[in-house]
Amino acid sequence: MEHIVRSLKPVALLVAGAVVFVLGVAFVLASDATLPSSSFGASSDLAQAGRWLEFLGGAAALGAVCVAGWELILRSAWIPAAEIAAAALGTLLITVGLLASAASNGSSAAAPVTGAVGVGIWALLVLSRAARVSLAEQRPARVQGTQGDRSNQAELWLAAAVGLFVLAIGYGFSSAASSRGPGIAAGLLEAVGIGVLAGTVAVARSRGLLHAHPVPAVLAGLALLAASFLAAAVVAGLAFSTLTALGAGLTVVAAVELAGIVALGVAAWTRVRELYR
Repeated sequence: MEHIVRSLKPVALLVAGAVVFVLGVAFVLASDATLPSSSFGASSDLAQAGRWLEFLGGAAALGAVCVAGWELILRSAWIPAAEIAAAALGTLLITVGLLASAASNGSSAAAPVTGAVGVGIWALLVLSRAARVSLAEQRPARVQGTQGDRSNQAELWLAAAVGLFVLAIGYGFSSAASSRGPGIAAGLLEAVGIGVLAGTVAVARSRGLLHAHPVPAVLAGLALLAASFLAAAVVAGLAFSTLTALGAGLTVVAAVELAGIVALGVAAWTRVRELYR
């Protein structure tokens, strides 16, 4: 999986996808901001345009994973290529979910469920990595009786897998986010899942396992996304008496999400500059 962020072409595609996805979230932000106005059709059109742009951003991410896999196949690195194939399947399902949401004008209940299955595949992939790393760490421990510097990686991979599983469950709950209870649960679970991922990256960095310059931007992006999901849970739990208040709440959620995606895009661009040198 590391090959996705270690090769120039996949990372460049991730940058392109982040740019398009940011535009999509910006359109959703504009839609929420214009919700209180008398022109409801304009708000709906902006939201629909945003959904299609988000789908294109997801398609670019899928392209990045596929390009990384093709490069590994050309090198006859079959085990990493099989891992990338599983990642491509998960990313494909997430992209299909975005497509279903765009094609149904955001009304498809199956779209979030499909995306949740894709995130779940990523979680299983990370869980399998945790198991393999754990086995690799136990071998030198049996021979030498001590654990080396790499003996703590398995627990980090396991924590990341748990975070992705929680995120997948929350993403699935968003299919019924129009109801107060599921909306609150979706936002809280997604915030917890992203928070666990951010904590895993932070611990890995503190242990010296991550040294790349984009890591601080990744942490900032994950923290902002967690905050946006938490804000979405708060908005879902409040009873708004007017469209103006509802639009303001949704605008705050979209603005924080936009900032998080921008931070992740900056991280990808920083990585491109590192690889290009």
